[in-house]
Amino acid sequence: MHPYGPPPPSPYSPSPYGQQPSYGQQAPMVYGPPPMAGGMYRENVFVPPGQTRAGTVPSPWIRNVRLGGGVLQVLALVGFVAGLIVSASGDTKAGEMDPAAAVAVGLMGLWYVLLLATSILNLVWIYQFWSWVPPEQRHTKMWKKYISPGQALGFLFIPYFNIYWMFVMFLGIHDVLDRMRVAYPTREVPSKPLALMALIVPFVFFPAAPFVQFFFEKHAERIAHEMQPRMPIGMG
Repeated sequence: MHPYGPPPPSPYSPSPYGQQPSYGQQAPMVYGPPPMAGGMYRENVFVPPGQTRAGTVPSPWIRNVRLGGGVLQVLALVGFVAGLIVSASGDTKAGEMDPAAAVAVGLMGLWYVLLLATSILNLVWIYQFWSWVPPEQRHTKMWKKYISPGQALGFLFIPYFNIYWMFVMFLGIHDVLDRMRVAYPTREVPSKPLALMALIVPFVFFPAAPFVQFFFEKHAERIAHEMQPRMPIGMG
């Protein structure tokens, strides 16, 4: 016993988390993410229950077919312009159809069909890539909430908002890959300038869009394939 009696009480208020642990005891965990029943929590992003497995890397045939469609689009556009020039410089009798004009109209129709086909393939690629991204990584700097593959695709159909959403998608792919390199290191570094080119070029010179996006998608697929073997079993 202390010769002068028991020690005086501490002038400090007790901890709101309960009694202080004695030496040798482990302090209770006070900080950390809030619990979420049936889901995961990471970097302020809540993953809905059931979203626990990533998909596979998009197949290269998607971008290869899109590249071929882009080449055909350029040829059809050049043929359309040439047909108009030939039609304007020729002499056509009244009531007769100018063959050059008919060819130009047909090539323009082919161009629209190819444009629709390549656009659909672009949507398929975006959906498959965001399906490959692990669920806890499906967020970007421009959209900090959880992004499901269906949301990544569906928001592209909202008028006007889809322009912003294209930036979320393409720059988001760079953000996701750059963030995932911490856990799954790769030799190749995600290229933000290439992502910006894939966004800006279609607005400036749309015939070049399939070619720039081809290189961006190929670059992203290479990094994803390099990460794939390092991922835990059940992911990808």
